[in-house]
Amino acid sequence: MSGDNSSVASGSSYPALDATSPTDSVIAGDFGSLSAQEQERQRDEWKAELGKTEEEIITLRQVLASKEAHAQGLKRRLGITAWREFSEDMTQGLKNLQDSQAYKKTGEAITAAKAKSASVWSSISNSQSFISASTKMGTAFGAAKSKVTASFSSQNLSAEAGGGVHDNGQTTNGSDATTKDSTIPEEK
Repeated sequence: MSGDNSSVASGSSYPALDATSPTDSVIAGDFGSLSAQEQERQRDEWKAELGKTEEEIITLRQVLASKEAHAQGLKRRLGITAWREFSEDMTQGLKNLQDSQAYKKTGEAITAAKAKSASVWSSISNSQSFISASTKMGTAFGAAKSKVTASFSSQNLSAEAGGGVHDNGQTTNGSDATTKDSTIPEEK
């Protein structure tokens, strides 16, 4: 068990320390000047302290769980629901956000951008080119709408007059019983 790093240190139940390991170098700093018996004693003290600390942690978790259960009972008696708490938290968060400098600066920047956009749009809409293009588009749209409306009106009038021709070449007047049924048959 001389210089082998994987071997157990002489007289100890712990492996020999590796000077290149960060953890082992910390341990070596703690134990560098201690004898093997003093090292064992120090480890035993730390184990006892660790056990005691872990027991305290368990106790604190139990106390915390008990306190949380008690708080939930009190909230239930007061009518405080999870939704109500959430709503109040959201309201407070929104209020904090609105009171923040970043929110105020962003609002000011948006207001400035809105004013600038309105100014630019106003100058564009008042320009002669825009007015001319708008007038031409309106005239073209009106003409197209008139033609489509007239076309639909003439189709509807001819259908109402009953001047349609059936597939068999016969003309009908709209009240003829030989007209085909235009209903869609239902599936059964």
